[in-house]
Amino acid sequence: TVPMELGMMTNIQRLDLSNNRLNVSMLHLGTSSSFNYLNFSHNDLTSFPFSQDWTNLEVLDLNKNQIYQEVSVGLDSLSSMKDLLISNNFIYGTIPNTIRSLARLERLHIDNNNLFGTIPDDILSLVRLRELKLSYNRQERQCFNDYSECGLDIEDYRGDDLCCSDKKNNKKAICSDKGGVEIEGSNFFCLTSALRGTIPAGFGNTPYMKVLEMSNNLLTGNIPPEIGALFRLEVLDLTDNTLTGFIPSTLGALVNAAVL
Repeated sequence: TVPMELGMMTNIQRLDLSNNRLNVSMLHLGTSSSFNYLNFSHNDLTSFPFSQDWTNLEVLDLNKNQIYQEVSVGLDSLSSMKDLLISNNFIYGTIPNTIRSLARLERLHIDNNNLFGTIPDDILSLVRLRELKLSYNRQERQCFNDYSECGLDIEDYRGDDLCCSDKKNNKKAICSDKGGVEIEGSNFFCLTSALRGTIPAGFGNTPYMKVLEMSNNLLTGNIPPEIGALFRLEVLDLTDNTLTGFIPSTLGALVNAAVL
């Protein structure tokens, strides 16, 4: 375990405990405001409270843990964040509009999680963004015979976000917005959790983008021609969605692209 006294080291700036088997909450780290680098990747953490004291934190790496919590919790307090790397967890929920408060963000990796809903236009306000990874947020469709498995009666459902017991992992839930809820009878319904909707237009606002990955979701509509304005783009991955229409000719301007 990580001792509580670690949070009393008021001058510590970098803490790297990656590639271990830590499985306890890091709640007691919140008393130190001097951190600018935290790396707990490749552990077994099941939660990670973000602290409002981390106003100087620039890099947070939680890749490959077992974190099961809502994506929006505490993000708006990380005003100095440059690299937010939380891939390969069980993080769920919709990407919050408050993501725009991370104005210094350069790398945002939230791939291989359980996000659902649409991709907010607020992401396009992150003008310094170089890498955006949102791939593999689609879960397998699950069906239910009773709304009680979701903690409510059928007459209580009003089209809000819905979370039900995950039949494949009874310690967690499968959640979706109304776009992923299919009602097929008086009690029978199915959930498909995924990022869905159209790809936001306006990527010209992120001129430093080099990596844009949104594969294995349920994105629909056309590929925005504005992506062709990202002249620094090296990787564009939109595979395994339900996109329609034509491939925009503007993509021919991506002269630095190595992967499409």
